[in-house]
Amino acid sequence: MQLSEIAEYQDQLVRQLEDSGLNVTFGDDLSVLLKTYEAATGTGYVQLPFVLEDPKDFNPYNFWVCFDDGNAPVALTGYRTMSNGSALRRVGEAYNQGALYRCKEKEGWLPQSGPELGPEALFGYIGAGWVHPRFRGHNLAGFIARIAQAEALLRTRGTLAISTAMTAEALYLSGMNLRASGLHHLHVELVLDGYLGIAEHDMRLYLSHSTGDELMRFYEHELSLLREDATIPWLHGHDKTHAEVVLAEAGQLGAPAAQADPISVLAGLTA
Repeated sequence: MQLSEIAEYQDQLVRQLEDSGLNVTFGDDLSVLLKTYEAATGTGYVQLPFVLEDPKDFNPYNFWVCFDDGNAPVALTGYRTMSNGSALRRVGEAYNQGALYRCKEKEGWLPQSGPELGPEALFGYIGAGWVHPRFRGHNLAGFIARIAQAEALLRTRGTLAISTAMTAEALYLSGMNLRASGLHHLHVELVLDGYLGIAEHDMRLYLSHSTGDELMRFYEHELSLLREDATIPWLHGHDKTHAEVVLAEAGQLGAPAAQADPISVLAGLTA
């Protein structure tokens, strides 16, 4: 998939939202994301991975996306892209070493979990997700996840190695993580089992992830449907097809592996 096709795909999704009466805004300052999130949700909950204290953490790959109805935000998400060091390591090890945020307490990250990162590989994290209760049921979560991850691919010029999201066990068990209607990540695994400083108690977190190439294959298939003005059942309807099934039927992936356990999508991005 060419970068021009990713841009075309994103533009078609944005146009569909604008035709429905929503505005789509992109921003680069993650502090604005946090302030908007707090004002929109009415909570002081801080999305710690987006609190960047060191100026070197600011880069053109970081951004947020907001949908609004002309009066107030109706959906939000943020995206951070990090660069791996010079050595091979797994995402769990990177997070254990403070790549996602600086933790003062020893947390229960599982260093050997998550996909492997090559030297200097770019890997992203999507979070700070929210959809206004009045707008739930229209899959704005699916739209904003696609638009954000397409933006990450565009900003990194297609070099994004891995896109990741995190979900707590309760939502993981709800069975939504890998559905094509949501983040449509193709893999999930336990990445933290124990103390989590943000929550200040023990818990289990699951990492859902796709490679940049997998995302592009998925978007390429959906773009082919958009070009034909076809309805995308898992985006425009309530189809709960697994993302692997979508790609398998499109002839872009082998037969989907059997899922032993139900899986779910990032808590803030479910609508």
